[in-house]
Amino acid sequence: MGIASSTRFKDQNKILRHFEERISVCCPKCEKRAEVSTDFTLCHSRLHCPSCFYQLDKPLVFFDIVVKEYCKLCNFRIVVETPEVGYRKEAIKVRCPDCGCEESYKPTYIEHVGYSYSFDGVDPFFQLPLWYQAPFKDELLWAYGSEHLLYLEEYIGAKLRERNQPRYMTMVERLPQFIKSAKNRDALLKLLERIKLK
Repeated sequence: MGIASSTRFKDQNKILRHFEERISVCCPKCEKRAEVSTDFTLCHSRLHCPSCFYQLDKPLVFFDIVVKEYCKLCNFRIVVETPEVGYRKEAIKVRCPDCGCEESYKPTYIEHVGYSYSFDGVDPFFQLPLWYQAPFKDELLWAYGSEHLLYLEEYIGAKLRERNQPRYMTMVERLPQFIKSAKNRDALLKLLERIKLK
């Protein structure tokens, strides 16, 4: 049974990150359901498939490497910028583009903690297709996991939707118009029921 469309929904001020600790995705090896679990305290994500036992780890900390030095042989200004490197080294070897002299230089590291929100329908850590997704007309309905699905179902099924006066944009405020539209309510609830049975 789906959520009745006479229910009331009160925004709990959740943002998308509330649903990101455990995300159901399609395993890149066997295409069955796998899970991406993320520890935001340790800045680390792990993909694990219970079917084929495929596993991947990914740190969420990365660095931009910057070297700005003068060549020790010809005094040419050397500038090297390498974005999004997952490691640090005490020194890196750089070849002078003017004289070809190769020397070790101590780089500057700019640390970032982050991940991508580039595409709907994929997880933000490994960019794998979400397990819970389905097309709706020209749009895509998706959820990170069962808790996210339930939250969407409660929102879509409610005729009365109340805000909770947050100081930031909540997840439901950022939802696309096709999900907010009352005329799509019944069709979306049926689609959510099918998605949950995957």
